[in-house]
Amino acid sequence: MAALTETSARKPGEAAAWWMVAVLFLIYVLAWLDRLVISMLVEPIKADMALSDFQMSIILGPAFAISYAVFGLPLGWAADRFPRRTVIFFGVLTWALATVACGFARTFETLLLARIVVGVGEAALLPSAYSLISDGFPREKLTLATSTFQMAGKVGSATAFGLGGIAIAFAVGLKGVDLPIHGPAEPWQIVMMLVGLPGFLFALLLFSFREPARRDLGAADPKAGSVAATVAFVRANWQLIGLMLIAFSALAVCGYSMTAWVPTFIGREYGWEPVAYGPALSLMNLLAAASLVVNGKIVDTLFSRGMKDAHLRFYGWLILALAPAILYMFFTPNPWVFLALYGVVQFVTVPFMVYLSSVIALLAPNAVRGQMIAFFMFVFTMLGMGAGPAVVGALTDFVFASEDRLGDSLAIVVIAGAGIALVALRLSLRYLGPAIARREALAADSVHG
Repeated sequence: MAALTETSARKPGEAAAWWMVAVLFLIYVLAWLDRLVISMLVEPIKADMALSDFQMSIILGPAFAISYAVFGLPLGWAADRFPRRTVIFFGVLTWALATVACGFARTFETLLLARIVVGVGEAALLPSAYSLISDGFPREKLTLATSTFQMAGKVGSATAFGLGGIAIAFAVGLKGVDLPIHGPAEPWQIVMMLVGLPGFLFALLLFSFREPARRDLGAADPKAGSVAATVAFVRANWQLIGLMLIAFSALAVCGYSMTAWVPTFIGREYGWEPVAYGPALSLMNLLAAASLVVNGKIVDTLFSRGMKDAHLRFYGWLILALAPAILYMFFTPNPWVFLALYGVVQFVTVPFMVYLSSVIALLAPNAVRGQMIAFFMFVFTMLGMGAGPAVVGALTDFVFASEDRLGDSLAIVVIAGAGIALVALRLSLRYLGPAIARREALAADSVHG
């Protein structure tokens, strides 16, 4: 794989840039489908393998999260140095194969290993995708473009819950069917194989667009592309970076905990089956996806009018506005009220990568963007996806000692996470505006100098 130089790719026109976003969007949808459908299969997997809630929480969280976080670091480095389409291509092939392998698992250990490899493959996507989008769009359209891409997370969730419910119902009718190589298959195994197979086709779409040229490479800077450049950026912005890590990690804990356990909560609390709650969750996720584009446009407008800290200030406003829904969600006896509140709360938990990636694109030199995104992803994934679902499972099993108290466990994690995030976001405002102003001044000096 040859290192990519500034002249080896051309900046795409706007139509080509949006096609690039469309392809990345579809691939990200598939990633979320492969990642989330297992959360609808908790009960059948537990019954088939005789697992506890805590063991299942390891499958839902750390099995994927640790590998996703750890391998995101070298793959973020690769995104800064090699053709980003190729990095994503091999990542898609890896996670598709591993998802199919989940359908072949017959023990806790083999399912754990397959989920670990899914995490390895998916770690390739975001650093390269955000790097591509940052180079393909002007700053005044960057949040809209990243918001559109990030919508794929919720569309993928909607696809997982909507098609997942249908796929589960279909697979139940095939219970015990003999598959080539596999032999007799349980319905949950069939579902995992079905959602993994499309990845082998989706990966080819990556070669339907050109890579945009890398901007702001800083070729005159001898430290560009080195560890020293990353260290210098972190030292210059350590207060802001630290507060963003706290805020967005707390939101990641909220989001990943709900994603992993809400389907099971609905089944236990309200007695709904996947075929019933799947379409409802799908609709809630689509509404949350639509909010991303609206919010992205608002932030771009505020930023273009001079609000340098718009990305984090607006996010704090969202948390404050939706605090009543966060506080009441897991205590309502009405499933429809819960679903409505769940959809609203996702306006807060879903978009943190949009705001983070936009801030990084505005502040960081091109040569360190992929590494910074990977670093943040490492922390978010370890704490959010790795610890969040496991903490919920641990509270349910070891504190409340009752599977019927899952809602209380979720409420503790989500309310605490949202509160921590709000405080950290408010504190970060004193650093973001000045940091962006300094970056813009340096860019202006380089143009005139």
